Amino acid sequence: MASIKDVAKKAGVSTATVSRVLNHHPSVTPETRQAVRDAMDYLCYVPSKSAFQLSGKCSGLIGVVLPNLVNPHFSELLATFEEEARYIGKSVIIKTHQNQPQQDKQIIHSLIGMGIDSLLWVPTEAESELAEWLTATRIPVAVVTQVSRFFNSVSINQRKGAEAIAEHFIQTGHTTFGFIAQEGVDNRKVSAWSKKITSQGLTLAKENQFWIAKGEGEKISGHIRILDDIIGILADRKKACSSLWIYNDVAASYVIDGLKERGVAVPQDIAIASFDNTLLAQTKKITSVAQPIGEIAHLAFQMVNNTHKQESIEMYEIVSRLIIRESSIALNITAV
Repeated sequence: MASIKDVAKKAGVSTATVSRVLNHHPSVTPETRQAVRDAMDYLCYVPSKSAFQLSGKCSGLIGVVLPNLVNPHFSELLATFEEEARYIGKSVIIKTHQNQPQQDKQIIHSLIGMGIDSLLWVPTEAESELAEWLTATRIPVAVVTQVSRFFNSVSINQRKGAEAIAEHFIQTGHTTFGFIAQEGVDNRKVSAWSKKITSQGLTLAKENQFWIAKGEGEKISGHIRILDDIIGILADRKKACSSLWIYNDVAASYVIDGLKERGVAVPQDIAIASFDNTLLAQTKKITSVAQPIGEIAHLAFQMVNNTHKQESIEMYEIVSRLIIRESSIALNITAV
């Protein structure tokens, strides 16, 4: 069985550096971290608890709480979390709350009762109710993809992403705009997108704005029923809305297929963009706002494994970028 010394020799670094990698120490460069991980994979090295200097009673379990696993964005995030956990000899317990606050609270209480060492969490508004109690448990918490007032967080600048979609639609000649968004989840995106459009003297028609009740987008059956209704409205009012952004790649893919079945051409009749830039968006050539999953996961793990005393809450905000593909570029429109 390979040892930490074997890993250090293979990676061409010291055992102290390997230890720092295992402990997610911020002083390690990305190149060195990758070299150590490559050596670990090559040697099939599995860290023991002593290898990354755990002290006290530890379960070796990391709680991961996500809205759902239907959206490939969260599935990819989970896969990266599991990879990060493997490199420090821990395992993850996965739970989904379906954007339901009561379910979120029950899950967090359950995980704490199971003795998790740390928590990686995409919370509902239940976060504020749980904050004082969860802080008292002294379990390290990192909120992921959102800004948190109570815990360390790694968030995505979704406002910039929404603005980028608006700019793209305007620059490619569109004058009618719409969205499909989740209430209580996408409000900031909608606000940023709307302000960017109205700042150019353009108007937003109320009938092109479709809100899905919070949590409904996480339910497969309800999700499809609601989107079918919206697809029907858009098809009946063909060209009344020439550009549309949709809250994630899964919903965008379903809407595109539904519109095409009803004789609405994408992007010629309606241009479509979405969020997350998952493998689904890449394979179906959907314009989408990219979010660096690997960077999000690494920063989150660094936060919950940081052994140094923190004087304040840490907040990392990662800037997203729009990847333009065939779903939003018609042959008779030239992008600027």
